[in-house]
Amino acid sequence: MKGVLAQFFYVGAQVGVASFVIRYAQFSVPGTPEKTAALYLTLHQVGFMAGRFLGSAAMKKIAAPRLLSLFAAASLICATVALLATGLISVWSVVLIGFFHSIMFPTIFSLGIKDLGPLTKRGSSLLVMAIIGGGVIPPIMGRISDASSIQTAFVVPLLCYVFILYFGLSGYKPSSAPATVPVSLNNEGTLA
Repeated sequence: MKGVLAQFFYVGAQVGVASFVIRYAQFSVPGTPEKTAALYLTLHQVGFMAGRFLGSAAMKKIAAPRLLSLFAAASLICATVALLATGLISVWSVVLIGFFHSIMFPTIFSLGIKDLGPLTKRGSSLLVMAIIGGGVIPPIMGRISDASSIQTAFVVPLLCYVFILYFGLSGYKPSSAPATVPVSLNNEGTLA
């Protein structure tokens, strides 16, 4: 269930940040033309792609939970800069978040289903359903933006990264308590 929450928060933060890159750039650097602001979004997405390749390669030497924690901490730092700084440095921090988002979905997914045994299919389906965060978090950011500013709205993804960091550090580990979900298997050994 912690994996489902982490996935919910990740997808929400990813969609929310990407949705507001252009508006954030124009807010942080007044007078930024829309085409220039759109370039920052492109760079955000290119960073995401580059991070996926580099992050996948890094996982050959760095354990998945550790890499997730590092990327979540870096996202947290970037979101803090976006929340507190102004000018180009804050815009580039938002652009960099794309790079650090890159490995989160598959890493949270694999850590979330780790050691589930016969509950793997159920756990997988819940993790996929957690993408609803992409429909919940951005409207919250929008409401805060309308009430205050787009910069203030970045407190929402910042809080999401706090939970993802917790999940990467220790939240992915199974609890010592036995599972309380009743499971019945059919003759083929699959869930009935």
